[in-house]
Amino acid sequence: MGHLVLGWVCVFALSALLTFGCGGSDNGGDGGSGGTAGDGGSGGGGGAGGVEANPYASKDLWLCRPDIEDDQCDVADLRFTEIHPDGSRTTGDVPSNPDAPIDCFYVYHTVNNSEIPGNTEVLSATDPDIVAGLSKQGAQFRGVCRMFAPLYHQMTISVYSEYRFTWKETEFFKRAYDDVVEAFDYYMENFNEGRGFVLLGHSQGPDIMTTLLEERFDDDETLRGQLVSAVFGGPCAGVHVPPGEVVGGTYANIPLCANATQTGCIIAFDAVAAGVPGLACTDILIPASMQRACVNPASLGSSGTLGALMFSRSETRLVSSFPDTVDTEWVRYPSIYESRCDLGGSLEVDLVAGDPREPPFTPQELQEGIAAGGGGLSLHWGEPLMTVPDLVRIVETQSASR
Repeated sequence: MGHLVLGWVCVFALSALLTFGCGGSDNGGDGGSGGTAGDGGSGGGGGAGGVEANPYASKDLWLCRPDIEDDQCDVADLRFTEIHPDGSRTTGDVPSNPDAPIDCFYVYHTVNNSEIPGNTEVLSATDPDIVAGLSKQGAQFRGVCRMFAPLYHQMTISVYSEYRFTWKETEFFKRAYDDVVEAFDYYMENFNEGRGFVLLGHSQGPDIMTTLLEERFDDDETLRGQLVSAVFGGPCAGVHVPPGEVVGGTYANIPLCANATQTGCIIAFDAVAAGVPGLACTDILIPASMQRACVNPASLGSSGTLGALMFSRSETRLVSSFPDTVDTEWVRYPSIYESRCDLGGSLEVDLVAGDPREPPFTPQELQEGIAAGGGGLSLHWGEPLMTVPDLVRIVETQSASR
């Protein structure tokens, strides 16, 4: 097996026992325009009659938007090699689909690892850490969605540790949330035109969008009707339901997805390695009468085999070396992991028994490596790599079912 690299950057800390992971730079970017205007409209100056223009008219504040050049979702190299159980190999790509019938609105994970609580000040669509995160999740949906991915003044990692369970009450969260709301409003007013859409993200992205769902969607039948699904990997127990139920906890009207043809529903999970002590999120975040939401991407309701483990050659935090016989940017191991929701509401991931391939790492080794690097007692940081192929499949089926 490949050797896990243990000197990882710590991601997201919620308590002395738990931090969540997504690597990144200390300043959240290296260059860019911040809130200045691009060549697509105002960057936040006063509009007619003194009304403030939406800053997200600026093309500079988007990673992905159909009308911008160098759309980071389009230019991402997503070519992959699949290594099958019988030893055979196939290659493929994830082509963009400008005629996709639905949209995906993607909010990326935590990349600002500053030890000072605050917000990222400089926004850049070419920040390598943001682009890397986009490539392993958001851009992978470019074949089934028109992609929209705004930059935002996200919270620094230390907000989570310094404010523990009250970070949603801070000015730092409000600033990040307000950015995402403005970007979503600009998308709805200028691009949506009644189309169905997916809210998509991991880590800090879902932390923000769970609040967006609560404030904008739960009581709005029209918006709920346009919502194909909300796909939230690692939302830090941000969605909870009564035990055995699919609705009635965090949301009164937005259920968990029960099958791949259902729309207007939520896919949410926090992953842990099977058989290893770990917490996907601190239980204090969940009301006593509720349970953490767990929707299994492999089967949406029962145990199943995950579509593929995938990672890129630039992902040096995972293994010491990329397979030297693979020429593509990405490698995939189809059907090498299985998953199920445990009684506590965590998504347990394990190696498929009897698989003849030698895996690059097991879920248990991955979780051990994350913990050794300060990333907490879960698979949080690796969740997109294990679940994205299934999530793309589900979104495609949901889109066809509308």
